[in-house]
Amino acid sequence: MNELLLFAGLVVLTMAFFSWGHPLLRRLGILCLVATTFAAGYLLSGKVWVGVVAASVWLVLPWIEILVRVRKLRLPLRKQLQQKGPPSREAFPQLGELSDQIEAAGFEHAADLGWEMDGYRQFLRLFARPGEREEAAITYVEQNQMGFHFASITSRAEDGSVYTTWNCPVSSSLKTPPKVHLHRAAPEAPFTALVTEHATFLDRSGRSREALRPVDPEAVRAAVEGDMEAQMRHNLHEGLLQPADEGHSRYSWRGMLYLWGQFLRDIFRFS
Repeated sequence: MNELLLFAGLVVLTMAFFSWGHPLLRRLGILCLVATTFAAGYLLSGKVWVGVVAASVWLVLPWIEILVRVRKLRLPLRKQLQQKGPPSREAFPQLGELSDQIEAAGFEHAADLGWEMDGYRQFLRLFARPGEREEAAITYVEQNQMGFHFASITSRAEDGSVYTTWNCPVSSSLKTPPKVHLHRAAPEAPFTALVTEHATFLDRSGRSREALRPVDPEAVRAAVEGDMEAQMRHNLHEGLLQPADEGHSRYSWRGMLYLWGQFLRDIFRFS
């Protein structure tokens, strides 16, 4: 009876963690789900190893999607962003409020762009603040009708270095080129916090505003496309991607292992 009550408590605790929107609580919910699965395997069999095998299914489960879907993806080496209308209010209700916050911080709207591929959709709303030599973006990523969003601020140095502060809730699916420096803010951080953290990030990196490249609102699109192309080239060089058909690449086995590692990193990262 005590074991059943403990199991029921784990189920309730797991549901409680998942009912809250805070990323930390959601990650705790994932850990509770693993513990609950272990308890179910143990209670049904009376053997610890069965519980361990049952719990490990959640860690191996991403490999099903990696092998079935990701392995078949053909990624364009050069992404051509097209003018795109914003997602529906039902899909991305926070877009209007977040856009207002960015414009209130002195950024001007530059473009609405996006691209689609095999059920994957990415929408970007780009902004520029020429006086501070900064770009900003709202990025919405949707896959199989499930999506997430984040905001970012980017500054570019004359030597080609790129400094970006963002609050992306998940780890990147590809490695970052050496000249790209990322500062991760809390996923729930408002845009005003990103502005403050980005200024601190630049100061800590020894970059004064005068040493940054001027921002032309008309050239923000080309700069973002250049960032994407540089990332693809870097990951080809690192072996995470390999050439596929003309103009496209695909994940190598090394790249698929990297994806799995990023998934585990998201589970166990609590900040």
